[in-house]
Formats: sequence, structure tokens, C-alpha cells
Amino acid sequence: MQLTKILHPTDFSEASRRALPHALELARRSSARLILTHVRTPYSDDPNRPEYHFVDEGKYSNFIRLELEKAGDRIDADIPFSSIIARDVSPANGILRVVQEQEADLIVMGTHGRAALGHFFLGSVAERVVRHSPIPVLTVASKRDGYRDNPHYRKILTAFDFSVHSLRAAEWAQGIAQLYGARLTVLYVIEQEVHPGFYEMWKVSVADELPTLKDRAHQALAGLLGEQGLYGAEIVVEVGRGDGRVHRDLCDFVRREEIDLIVMGTYGLTGVEHALLGSTTERMVRIAPCPVLTVRRDTQE
Repeated sequence: MQLTKILHPTDFSEASRRALPHALELARRSSARLILTHVRTPYSDDPNRPEYHFVDEGKYSNFIRLELEKAGDRIDADIPFSSIIARDVSPANGILRVVQEQEADLIVMGTHGRAALGHFFLGSVAERVVRHSPIPVLTVASKRDGYRDNPHYRKILTAFDFSVHSLRAAEWAQGIAQLYGARLTVLYVIEQEVHPGFYEMWKVSVADELPTLKDRAHQALAGLLGEQGLYGAEIVVEVGRGDGRVHRDLCDFVRREEIDLIVMGTYGLTGVEHALLGSTTERMVRIAPCPVLTVRRDTQE
């Protein structure tokens, strides 16, 4: 893991302000340049809704400049940084374009944590960036009960499912753990969605096979991580609730162990496939009780 440029998109909201300390700490520890970015999007005028109107260009430009200056004042002198104002049809598109232009290594951004119907219809800039970004994305939430918002990571968790995506995430998790001197835990959840009529039978079956199953999973995971040169992590194997919703099991573990950062791989599903299947990683971005770093496997890999 080598960080030379960290991109911090900001819309000057509370979520962005909470994400900035994480970007600063990563930049400081890795001696990377921090790039503050604000994406301007078109405004439409609706005569039937007076609250929607063309913005005063001069006032808005001054507002952006002042807010970027305020953000810059929070950056210590030993951290090199620059500011970029981009224009695009949507914030997510603009962020991804700046990533390519600046050849950034990591995105650190806030997420508003929109949920339920509001999230379903409106989507999320952070989740779109997570889904399409060619580089890892660290998301920090705001206004979430019990949220653990500590930029000085001491306990890091990477969720593993034996895919190439989770292996790539484990490599990043180890790199950040070394950077912070943090304790790294690799968690594998044995999970299977069970229909209600078979639930009692499934519990009996798991009880019979559990000792052997957990041992085999632990050995397989240790062997795979060892082959990749990933040593020193605590390996934990747990059995899920049987409802097929791994994100709940992950959140329970994070709260119980007071984890500071979750590192997860993402498949980058889009379109109908994403709408029907969803994504455990994107659910964690939305509901996790601490920041989440998502790592996407390179297309060629």
C-alpha cells in the first residue's frame, strides 16, 4: 500500500467535516498530498417552485472559496494540500473524473447515511463512488447513534469471504494496520439463508457440525493469508444468525469489539444485477457503526 495523493471531496456539510480528520491523519502518516475537491453541478429554474432558482454566480463562487479556505485552515502546515473546484452533471461523476485527472490513490469522503425509501429513490453519492471508483474509498458517516469516529485507528477489522475481492481488502487492511500500529482482525462469518420452515433443522445441523466446520474454516483462512504473506492478524470465525444478512453479524462484532475501521472488498455490481442482489459492502457503508474502507479488485486482476 502506497499513498501519495488522497482526495477529499467536500460539500461543506457535517458529513464532510467529520471525514476531514480521517483524511488528515492518513495524509500525515503516509506523507501524502491532500486534495480538497468540491464539485459544482447545474442548477435548474422552476417557476412553479420559487425555492428552486438560478444561484447568484458571484455569491456562490465566494461561498465556495471561503469554505475551502476554512477547510484549509484546519490542515497543519506539515501536510501539503491543494484545492480543486470541478464542474460536472453530478457530484459522483465529478469526483471520479478528478480521481483520474489527479491520479489519486485513495478517496476519503463523508456519507449522509440516507436510508429506507429516501435512499431507495434518491441514491447516495458515496455509494455511487464506492461502486464505480477504481481506487479504495473511505467513508465516514454523520448523525448515527453509537458511531465510533476515531481517526487514530487502534482496532481494524477486515471481513473475509474467500473471494479475490476480500483478499485485496485484507492486503489494504494490513497496510493500514502497520501504518497506525493497530491490531488487525480478519473475520469470516459462516452464513446461510434458511427458510423459516427449516430453521430448527438448520440449528441442529450446525450444532453437530460446528466444531469441525469452524476449525476447517480457520485453517483454510490461515493458510490462504499465509500464502499471500499476510501474517500477524487475529483470525475469527463466527456463525451467522441464519437469515442471510451478514451485515448484521458484522455490525454486532464491530460494536462488541469496539472496532475503529472496517475494510471490505466490493464487487462493483451495477444495473439490474445490483438492484436485485444488493451488496453487503454497500449496506455496511450505510449502517456500519464506524468508518468503512472499500477496496475494489482491479479489472485485469
